[in-house]
Amino acid sequence: MKGIRLKLFIYISLLMILLLLFNILLQSSILNRYYSNTEKDKLISYAQIIEKNIVNPNQLSIELNRISNTLNARISIYDDRGNIIYKDYSHIMGMTGKIMNIEKSNLHLVLKGQIIYRTDEAMLKQSKIISLGYPAKVNSTVAAIFIHIPTVEIKSTVENISRQFTYLLFIAILISFLGAYILSNKFSKPILDIKNAAKKISEGEYDIRLNIDTDDEIEELSNTINVMAENLSKTEKLRRDFIANVTHEFRTPLGIIKGYAEALYDDIVPIDEKRQYIEDIIEEVEKLNRLVNENLELSKIESKNIKLNFKTFNLYDLLKDIVDKVKIIKGNRVINLSGEDVFIKGDMEYLERAILNIISNSIKHTKDDGLIEISLKSQNGAYITIKDDGEGIEEKHLPYIFERFYRAKEKGTGGLGLSIAKEIIKLHGGEIKVISKVGEGSTFEIKLPRS
Repeated sequence: MKGIRLKLFIYISLLMILLLLFNILLQSSILNRYYSNTEKDKLISYAQIIEKNIVNPNQLSIELNRISNTLNARISIYDDRGNIIYKDYSHIMGMTGKIMNIEKSNLHLVLKGQIIYRTDEAMLKQSKIISLGYPAKVNSTVAAIFIHIPTVEIKSTVENISRQFTYLLFIAILISFLGAYILSNKFSKPILDIKNAAKKISEGEYDIRLNIDTDDEIEELSNTINVMAENLSKTEKLRRDFIANVTHEFRTPLGIIKGYAEALYDDIVPIDEKRQYIEDIIEEVEKLNRLVNENLELSKIESKNIKLNFKTFNLYDLLKDIVDKVKIIKGNRVINLSGEDVFIKGDMEYLERAILNIISNSIKHTKDDGLIEISLKSQNGAYITIKDDGEGIEEKHLPYIFERFYRAKEKGTGGLGLSIAKEIIKLHGGEIKVISKVGEGSTFEIKLPRS
């Protein structure tokens, strides 16, 4: 047992022991107070018996002897003038002087009607004396009754109980250690599970999941770690896919360049075709250069390391310009534009690129005689839809089509166009989503805030 488990064990054990000691001290205090009050009430009850019989000498003598013998007590009675009318020296031997001093110092208080109850050290401090001074009404006068008893019997009783408390304390401490061990394991287990899970996640085991049911912050932490592990797992998958897709995107042009270059180097290309080979190599190099530049630009956009030139313009006019620009690549596809004038504030150049990328993507995935419909509405800002009747996208691919180089089909090619479009739209405070069904086409929806 080490670490947090040991600390919890020590802390819980100390807390339990302190609570037990506090409880023992409290019980001891209550016990002493209880016995003190009990003795006081008992002595008062005997004093009242003496008071009742004080006018009857014969009965008084009987009661005094009985009480004296029962309590092992020394009893004195004084009249209202302070004269002693009864005293018993047969008990508490060796304490007469102490007792007389107690009676002498408190007699005037008792004769004034005050009940005196006190505990004093006896001779040589071997024991204590409990003294009661009681004002007794005798006809129209007041007499003082003093009863003195040793605390030997009480002390013995208290010591026996204290001894039992000590045994119970020892047993309770053993139980507290056992309880502390159980509790420390219970409290530390989820924390240790979280620690081990975090260690495995740091080592790349993203499939680890915690199942902690404590209904507190520890459970919330475990759920957060589970979400983190899930996100890391997705990120790792995207990273692997990204590397695979980048490799795919670069492999084809590099293969073409290598093949053409080797053919030229080996001088096996006819003279009249050499120029075409060189042009093809240059074209593939330009493709690679474009991919690199787009990747760098996307990184800048994602890190917001670009400066946008915001100004107010008519978005519908921008869409018309874009439709004119894609005429050269649309082939026989029909592109319809409808809508209204909507003025927004943004960087016209970057927004043109974003929308152009999306329309180009629709053209690429729509058959040559297909239809692409573009509409613009004023709906809590600008609302653009770009709908095609192309091949469509499988539902499982939809969450990832805006990722870098993501390929919806193994035989297809990915790129950065949609990724760049999404990031530009996000920089303008907008959002983009796609709805698609295989065989029916795709619809891209873009929302931009009004100026």
